[in-house]
Amino acid sequence: MPRTTLSRPSRGADVEHLQHLLNRGGALLKVDGDFGSGTERAVKEAQKLAGLPATGVADAALWTWLEARPEPSPDIPTEAVSLLVAEEVGSRKFYDSHATFPHFPGGESGVTIGLGYDLRFQSAADFERDWGDSLTPAQMDDLRPSLGRPGSKAAVAALRHIAIPFPAAWRVFVRRLLPRYVAMTRKAFPGFDALPPLARGALVSLVYNRGAGMDGARKKEMRAIRDHMAAAKERLDRVAAEFEAMGRLWPDAPGLVARRKKEAALWRKGLGG
Repeated sequence: MPRTTLSRPSRGADVEHLQHLLNRGGALLKVDGDFGSGTERAVKEAQKLAGLPATGVADAALWTWLEARPEPSPDIPTEAVSLLVAEEVGSRKFYDSHATFPHFPGGESGVTIGLGYDLRFQSAADFERDWGDSLTPAQMDDLRPSLGRPGSKAAVAALRHIAIPFPAAWRVFVRRLLPRYVAMTRKAFPGFDALPPLARGALVSLVYNRGAGMDGARKKEMRAIRDHMAAAKERLDRVAAEFEAMGRLWPDAPGLVARRKKEAALWRKGLGG
């Protein structure tokens, strides 16, 4: 159907739909119906990718191109994918200024590249398959020593010459990482496929951040989620509280506590609550 031409300062449901479509390509926009500077930047970027004049105005040609693009995952909705990626890199602006370079998030992390790709927890074989066609041989050589090792400020300072553009990071994430973590989540939580799509997305975000292991006292809530899912449909409404209860693990990391709350909200939204 014909779409309205949109530009700053348009507002409303059509802008919300535009923002959703832009998020399919990793725009990381808040879907709020406000055509502001972030939406304008995302429109220009999409126009460049589509081979259209980068006017910042969403016209019929851009609508047609955007609506033909697939969702980033067949298993979880774009809304969930956007939440996951935004929690890994903050925003597109932050990615372009900071996360485009190898960085060290702190704690038990290793040197991290792209959209939360922690080299400490990647095998050499996966690293080659995931990044071999996106990085130069010299960049691969420089990053390879960080595999399996804890990160440090000194380690990332020595890698500052490497910059990974967001489109390359998004491509690796969508083609390689997201399917892998969906599979890990499906295996860790039997009944995954019977869940509403947004609830599945909340679990994938959790596993992307914490892994799929269930052993140890720090994984108590993850085991409880698994058990609630296995027990009965009536216990699914208990799962959101388990996401929130994980906040006990990070008294000095408010960002992780906030992420669990967002995943809990996504779970509740998926269940219709």
